[in-house]
Amino acid sequence: MNDVPDECIVLEISGEFAHFRKPSTTSPAQTFGIPPRTTIAGMLAGMLGMERDSYYDLFSHENSSIAVSLESSVRRLSLGINILTTDGPASSPTSGRPGTHITDHRQQTVFEVLCDPVYRVYASLEDETVMDQMEQQFAEGKSTYTLSLGLSEHLATYEYIGRFDVSEHTGRASVRSAVPGEEIDLIPSPEARYVTERSPAFMTTREAGGRKADGWQTLTYERSGDPLDLRETSYAVVNGNAITFS
Repeated sequence: MNDVPDECIVLEISGEFAHFRKPSTTSPAQTFGIPPRTTIAGMLAGMLGMERDSYYDLFSHENSSIAVSLESSVRRLSLGINILTTDGPASSPTSGRPGTHITDHRQQTVFEVLCDPVYRVYASLEDETVMDQMEQQFAEGKSTYTLSLGLSEHLATYEYIGRFDVSEHTGRASVRSAVPGEEIDLIPSPEARYVTERSPAFMTTREAGGRKADGWQTLTYERSGDPLDLRETSYAVVNGNAITFS
């Protein structure tokens, strides 16, 4: 699929807290400032009721285009969370519920969380049937599985913005979305706080079962949610907003 599709569906997702764990860190558990592409794919698939590991081809580079913008100034907070190890036998002598046998003491881990985040997601799929399903279901405010921002404890809500045509442009632009690429032609502002993150972009299934990362991308955005001013660049316009797909 081309990086600039013909049309896309737009949602605005928000919550009180979010945590998108960086896989390269352990303690403290740090978070990406915006959801990685793989997380967005998982959100949309869960809202549609798709099973885990069943949707990776649907959201592959060839079959999808995704963009995300930060719509709020996000505050970061570190929280101490007690974690219990529950790996154990299929049945526990101390509980009637399988898999709940506690095998270790509580361990306190520091989690970095994002407070009051708001994201706008632009999604386009090659599969028109799924696009129609998303339009119908999201317009009605339905979600098969509960929507969350990274962790199941961080519940989220969404607003359906609409299904829009996409036009392609080249030139100078103030881009609302995070911009992909190792190098971007940025016009810096002294007041801006720029963030560059390398996050997983695609997933694939393992032959032995499970999943693994199948590609990464580098994204740049402004920490307060302000647009990025770029010189000569290729971009798309959706509902009056300049964005860049990946």
